[in-house]
Amino acid sequence: MLKKIALTTALAMCATAHGATPSLAQANPAYVAEMNRDQPGAGDHPLVGRYGGSKLLSQTVKAFDELRLPSGAAEGQPWDNNKKFSQVLTVEGKVTRSIYVAPTGRSTLEVFVNLRDALAARDFTPVFECARETCGAAFPALKYAWDNKAALVLPEKIDARRKALVDAMFDRTKDIRYALMKKDTQQGPVYVAVYIGLNEGGTFGDISASLNGWPAALVEVVEPRAMERRIETIAAPEIGKTLSAQGRIAFYGIFFDFDRAEIRPESEPQLAEMARYLTENPALRVFIIGHTDNRGQLTYNVGLSERRAQAVVAALTTRHGIASQRLTPRGLGPLSPLASNRSEEGQAKNRRVEMVEQ
Repeated sequence: MLKKIALTTALAMCATAHGATPSLAQANPAYVAEMNRDQPGAGDHPLVGRYGGSKLLSQTVKAFDELRLPSGAAEGQPWDNNKKFSQVLTVEGKVTRSIYVAPTGRSTLEVFVNLRDALAARDFTPVFECARETCGAAFPALKYAWDNKAALVLPEKIDARRKALVDAMFDRTKDIRYALMKKDTQQGPVYVAVYIGLNEGGTFGDISASLNGWPAALVEVVEPRAMERRIETIAAPEIGKTLSAQGRIAFYGIFFDFDRAEIRPESEPQLAEMARYLTENPALRVFIIGHTDNRGQLTYNVGLSERRAQAVVAALTTRHGIASQRLTPRGLGPLSPLASNRSEEGQAKNRRVEMVEQ
């Protein structure tokens, strides 16, 4: 993509230098037709609905996941490496993310007010709201960008043209508006985030030209839902058997909160079995390796996985009496996946702690 942008810019400069006006890409009827029909099998979330005449371009639904929702304006400029949201709310539960394209000729304000008022009518109250410059210059780049895979709304199965539109969505927008709203229920709080912008050009050639003038809405809903605990604790004998056969073993019974390195209390049964095996094999030295999925920046994920590995080593040494010189923590982030990260199941399989013989 970077090469594509650079080539386009170079051609435009060359054309201008020779006195010619560079031609602009034209809307592609095939992409326009794709925007005028809903994603097969997708549907409106009953708590939100849709703005009249909009089409549901893309949707993902995850039974249990975490989502970082801006609850404050963005800080810094779009090109800054240290740009960030001033406040972020991290929530977990059932996550539904949907991208709609509203009819051309409609303002982002009209689409935004309709969705916000519909939520208010269902007893949602505002947590944070911003518009245009009050959102901060870096807000669009942080909220949804083609080079941030975690931000894109891409289901496992999606048509190539529709995927191209999802990639190009919000690439260049104006008149952005955002609201984070909350509703308390007996099961826990429900959060809905609405982000709207008017597509205006972009770096994707005829795809961006096809989106030009279309208001787009990213609607994210997080409902409270307990995660199903399907992972069984691996007992010490099985640890030994797997290490003898493969030289490594993956553990899924060690739990961390999203974006954190503190071990959750329910991890203790698995830690106890790991310690039991190490106690029964006092000459063994092992690597404790943390792994993540591929969502987020590589450098950050490697650091996070290293901190998690260190936390496991600390638990085994301080709580279970394993000598620290027998345990070497390392973090590989997403660099050694066991499955494709294109699906929720694959991402879950890649988030793990491993014990590897030295």
